[in-house]
Amino acid sequence: MQTMTRQKPMVRFSRQAGWTFWSLAFTMGVILFFAYVGMQLVPVYSTNQNIRNAMIVAVEGSDLRTVSRGQIIERMKRQLYMDSSHEALDYKNDLKVKRSRNRFTVEADYEAKVPLFSNLSVTVDFNPIVDCDLNGRCEK
Repeated sequence: MQTMTRQKPMVRFSRQAGWTFWSLAFTMGVILFFAYVGMQLVPVYSTNQNIRNAMIVAVEGSDLRTVSRGQIIERMKRQLYMDSSHEALDYKNDLKVKRSRNRFTVEADYEAKVPLFSNLSVTVDFNPIVDCDLNGRCEK
């Protein structure tokens, strides 16, 4: 007597191995878009750091009881010229120097507009502040 064994039918699943062209193109497009935007924004943030450093350098080497706004601006301009960031600020409108009874504050409030594509741009607002006591100790 022969025993009959039932064989299960073979089910073949077609599995996709790898990326399709369109998924690869979409992924690369997204990566390239964010890389492009990042490359456009890095210099703006670098310039902001240069401005903050110039504010610190201008304040640290000064007698904060007697220094004038013009002296602070001149020191900042010299430092920013060395950093190639001297055209980023409108010193008359964007830079505020305040002296109170025991504090000295330098504040830059400005925005940078970065064009990305034809009529699409990004506007970034910055507000670096250097606050010092009149003895020269600054909060960075």
